[in-house]
Amino acid sequence: MSLKISNIDLQLHMTVKSLAVFQDEINCKIDELLETVKRLQEKEQEGEKADYLLETISEILDELQVLFTQKNNLFNQIEKLKKNEIDLIK
Repeated sequence: MSLKISNIDLQLHMTVKSLAVFQDEINCKIDELLETVKRLQEKEQEGEKADYLLETISEILDELQVLFTQKNNLFNQIEKLKKNEIDLIK
């Protein structure tokens, strides 16, 4: 195996690991979002004001948007690395 292919394999491995980390962060943020929505529903049923929870939900959604963008960038990077590796093998 050539050094270039080994290098691409290593980059691919690290990028896939990073993608897994981002997916885990996304899952945690989604769990946090669901919990916050539940608390908001409970507060509304009790007739309490919960504007701070709406603000929290908005912040979580912003964080999720950033995480999804980063995840998509990593996915695109993986695709490019795979293509580069295939081109080197040919």
